[in-house]
Formats: sequence, C-alpha cells, structure tokens
Amino acid sequence: MSARTKVIIGLVIGAAVVVMLTVVLAAAGGFLYYRLQSRVQMEHAMRAEKEAELARHAAMVLAAEERAKDESFRLVAAAGAAETPAPIAAPAAVTADARPLAERRKEAMARGAEFLLKQQAEDGSWGKGNVGITALVTDALVAAGKTVKDPPVRKAVDYLLKAQKDDGGIYDDVGLKTYSTSISLVVLVETDAKASAAAIEKAKDWLIKNQWDEGESIDRANPWYGGHGYGKHERPDLSNTQYFVEAMHRANVPKDNPVWAKVVVFLSRSQDRSESNDNTFVGTDSGGFIYSPNKGGESAAGTVDLPDGRKGLKAYGSMTYAGFKSFIYADLKRDDPRVQAALEWIRKHWTFDENPELDQQGLYYYYQTAAKALKAWNEDKVMDSRRRSHDWREELSQAILSRQLPDGSWINKAERWYEGEQMAPVPTSYAITALAECQ
Repeated sequence: MSARTKVIIGLVIGAAVVVMLTVVLAAAGGFLYYRLQSRVQMEHAMRAEKEAELARHAAMVLAAEERAKDESFRLVAAAGAAETPAPIAAPAAVTADARPLAERRKEAMARGAEFLLKQQAEDGSWGKGNVGITALVTDALVAAGKTVKDPPVRKAVDYLLKAQKDDGGIYDDVGLKTYSTSISLVVLVETDAKASAAAIEKAKDWLIKNQWDEGESIDRANPWYGGHGYGKHERPDLSNTQYFVEAMHRANVPKDNPVWAKVVVFLSRSQDRSESNDNTFVGTDSGGFIYSPNKGGESAAGTVDLPDGRKGLKAYGSMTYAGFKSFIYADLKRDDPRVQAALEWIRKHWTFDENPELDQQGLYYYYQTAAKALKAWNEDKVMDSRRRSHDWREELSQAILSRQLPDGSWINKAERWYEGEQMAPVPTSYAITALAECQ
C-alpha cells in the first residue's frame, strides 16, 4: 500500500470519526435540551400549582374574615351597641360548629330557656300578663326539659288555670281566644293532665263549640265552615285553625269526631288547588296554602298576575306547613292528592333561609310549624324538586342555631307578628320548640 493510499484512508477514517462524534454530540445536546425543557416546564407547573394553592388559601382566609365580620356585626347589632365594638373572633364559632349537633342543640335550648325564665313576671306570666304568650313560653320550657315540678312552670300553669273563664275558654282581654285556649290546652295536657282534667275538658269543649259550623248558623257551603278565628264573631283563618287542630290532636280527640271532617273542609278551601278548594279563591294551583278563603281569599304573600289578566293569590311557607301538618293530624292518607300537592309545594320551595314568599317575616313561626309538620310526616329525609336529599333535622337545627343571640334569645329584625325585640319571648319560644322537634 502506497503512502498516498494510507493518507487517503486516514483522512476517510478521520472524517468518519468526526461525523460520528458530531452525531453523538448532537444527540447528547438534544437529550440535554429535552431534559432542561422538561425541568423548566415542571418548575413552571409546580410554581403555578403553588400560586393557585396560595390563592385558594387567601380566598379561604378572606371568606373566614368576612364571616367573622358579619357575625360580629350581627351580634353587636342585636345587643344594641352604639360605639365601635370589639370584633368577635372567628375561631370560637369554628370550635362551636365542630361539636356534635345534638350537643349544640341541647345547649342552645338550655340557654334559650334561661333567657325565658329571666323574663317571667312574679305572677308566673310573660308578655305583660298575656295568656297566649304565657302558654307559648311554658310550652317551650317543657320542650326544653322543664316540668311542672319546676317552680317557674308550676307558677305558669297556675296562671293559665286562673285565666280560664266560666265558658271554658282560657284567654284574657287581648282577644286571641283561640290561640290562647288552644296553646293553654296543650300545656295542661303535657304538664299535669290528671290534676287538670276538668280544666282540659272545659277548654276542649269551648274550642269545639266555637268551630264555625251549624252551631253558628252556617252550613257547609260557607267558606268559613270548619275553621277557627280569633273568636266566635271573627272570620276563621288557617293560623288560628292550625292551633285549634294541634290542641285537638294533643288532647286525643277521636278521629271519628265530626270536628275532624269539618276542619278538613276548611283546610281544603285554604289550599291553592282548584280541584278541591271549591273555587273559594283564585290562585295558581300551586298546592300551597293561603291565610284564609274568606271573601275571595287572603294571603300575606300578596298576588301574582295570571295569563288571563286576573290576580292570583300566592301561597307561602308558614301557612303551607300549617295546612300540611293539619291534614296529617286529621288522618288524611299519605297518598291523598291534597297531601301530595302540599308536599310538592314544600319540595319546590325548600329552604330554611327564609319563610318562602315572605322573606324574613314570620321566620320563627315558620320554623316551629315546619318542624312539627315534618316530624308528623315521619321521614328523616326530604327530596326537593331537583332530586336533592335533605336531612331536615340537621338543616333546620343549623339555621336556628346560627341565629341565636349571646343572651340566649332569638329575635327577628322583621318585627311583624310578635317576633321583634320587644316580644323576644315569642320568637325564642318558637325556636326552642322547633329545636325540640328536631331531636
């Protein structure tokens, strides 16, 4: 092999080596570049995730601070503070929420009962001697675990017994005869039925006698038939009637007593269901209930414009639960179309944030009535119209507990129907009774 040939071969081999090295270096560079890019992308992703986590944490902190400020404002406003208050610490609320619901409910009822006991007058009454309010508060104290052996309850029961009139009614000069007699009857039955047997019979007879029927010279065709009002000469309404029905139920009036068939007539005419209300009023066929079928109907929720140009009365929460509960007490079957229509209205308007169609008006009356109605329905869960299941006891308890004030009371800023600050024993009693039904 000549020297020239060797040189050429060496150059070829060298070139091949250079090419191979170039390829290797290029591959290595690409690999390193890929690794570097992957690491950069990973770092970016981790940084983005960390920033998102920080943002979520900040949002949670901000929300907690806002809740704490809202709670502070609510509590201070309720206490009537005029100066800039010390903030209410949020952790205390978190700690309270962490306790078992049954424990929180029991404590709230006890605090509410203590508030009520401090308001009792020397003669055993509440509400400046108002018989109806005295009976309502006594009923709440019994719901909270007090008995007739407790001196405050004994004094209250004695006050109610002294208020009974010769005609059997238990009322005072305020004129709330049906309310007062009905709630007083319930209190006598649940506290000392044996000792109060004669008073119970007299009160029961008075209520039955004053139900609107043939005894008041009206027949079944009259929209008032079967109902109860503020007194014999007052038109009937569903609120008075539901208390009358409650008293009949608690006094164990037999279901074959004519009183029940008569009350069902009035209840049906108070329901927004044209198939069964004898067209006593124009509504929307919602299945809910209004306040009274008197003179074309009355509803605290007002009216809604109908497609034909007429005004239709709107049903609302507290009266719908009142009608639903009364149907159950009257022993209507669960699949009765009237019962199912009322239940469907409840499902469509499921909430404990307000009294449906009335916002905050009558909220605690609504809570008490809903609690009794749902307990009577005897199902732990309610399916709303969107197919969402609700543990009504838990949801209602949480709603009530969140509204209790530091002194143990409950009051409604919407002061209508005795629920304002000046009548604090009334909404407080409603709240306690509702919590008791949730147990």
